[in-house]
Amino acid sequence: MYATEFQTVINEPYIHIPNYEAFKGHEVRIVVLNIDSENDNIVRNKKDDFFERITKNPKHINNVQFLSRVEANER
Repeated sequence: MYATEFQTVINEPYIHIPNYEAFKGHEVRIVVLNIDSENDNIVRNKKDDFFERITKNPKHINNVQFLSRVEANER
């Protein structure tokens, strides 16, 4: 397997692949990583993150009796 790693700034929807001839005609996997942590936080905050919201605001349930381990595993 031949792999290459390169860094670039994306200004257009197309990216120039260095050493294109080595990859021509082969199946490849493309991974795009954002190295700018500020942009990552902006994108993350725009999403409605269910798990983050529910852990910050847990629901308290009163007068509930949970099953024991034995009761829960009965068939």
